[in-house]
Amino acid sequence: MPITITNVTESTTIVIIALIAAFLLGLRKTQHSDLFPIAVTQELKGFAILTVVFSHICYMLVRGNQFLYPLSIAAGVGVDLFLFMSGYGLTVGMLKKPLLALDFYKRRLIKVFIPFWLVIIALFVADAGLLHIYYSLPYMLQSVLGWFPYANGYVDVNSPFWYITWMLMFYALFPLLFSAERPWLTAIILAVIANFIAFLDPLHLQADWLHRLHTCAFSLGIVFAWLLRDSKDQKNNLVEHLKWFRNESNGVGRYLIIGFMILFAAYMVSHGSAKDWSALSELLKTLNIDSSSFINQASSLLTMMALIIAFSLKKLDNKFLCLFGVYSYETYLVHWPLMYRYDVFFNHFPAWLAVFFWLLAFLVIGWLLQKITPPLGAWIDSKW
Repeated sequence: MPITITNVTESTTIVIIALIAAFLLGLRKTQHSDLFPIAVTQELKGFAILTVVFSHICYMLVRGNQFLYPLSIAAGVGVDLFLFMSGYGLTVGMLKKPLLALDFYKRRLIKVFIPFWLVIIALFVADAGLLHIYYSLPYMLQSVLGWFPYANGYVDVNSPFWYITWMLMFYALFPLLFSAERPWLTAIILAVIANFIAFLDPLHLQADWLHRLHTCAFSLGIVFAWLLRDSKDQKNNLVEHLKWFRNESNGVGRYLIIGFMILFAAYMVSHGSAKDWSALSELLKTLNIDSSSFINQASSLLTMMALIIAFSLKKLDNKFLCLFGVYSYETYLVHWPLMYRYDVFFNHFPAWLAVFFWLLAFLVIGWLLQKITPPLGAWIDSKW
């Protein structure tokens, strides 16, 4: 059952103040001149996982949907950022070192599926042994294979795993469709396939509404990686100009753009519902398009792009966001079932303190999983 929090305003204020303090204390002068280095990708992943965790706490774990507002309203942006980073990272890797499909799948198995399997098997065992929750054998088998057509937060073993099913499609198709000469074409084909599945729903996915326009973020990541690659050879490339602008221009113009992008992102994420865009909503309804999910997810994509521009142009790294970015995947794997079924903090501590205890716990679990994964991966690789 959802948790009742009595001091919502005070607890939310404490969390916001503490996060702002941690963010400011984590600022360091950047040591790189690249437009989109690893540090920025980690920061964006850290931002993304925090938005997802806060949203699940607000809208699923506690009553009232007010605790952690407005930190809780950007989960869609977090989903888009993860998809964007996946498309970007896979493309950068393939452009640097092309892999055959089998080698690509093996690498994904080690990096993605080993921690996933460790977590889901542990959840099945713990649910049965500690909570006497039992799942059917077909459900467990399809879960281990990554098939999650539903996203019921209070019934499924881990409802956020709907994302795993979606990523499986991209991972399966990416090495087969990837073109090193025309990554943009790969992006278009994947976007067409993904949107066909998301909007027409031939697989009858109960969670299909969670996909929709979010699917475009993966292809946008591919296009972004292609643009960055091309900028090395094209002196007049837009990305090359942005890189010069970041490193060589005076600070006033750069700060104005960063400030505008942050304000734009804040506006879009807080005005991303159909009622905020009533005229567009009515037009979409006449076209028989789900205006609610379309407008919300389009707003998320625009917010994502604004944040990417802002993070790319800044000259300060943030160690706080980087830390959560390093363990973002592991946090995604464990955060919801632990908070919902195995909560040891919200029932014993003030809500604001419980939030920070859980965030710390996710970092520790992420560190442990990253220690376990490489040896298992090496052993599997040796047996392949």
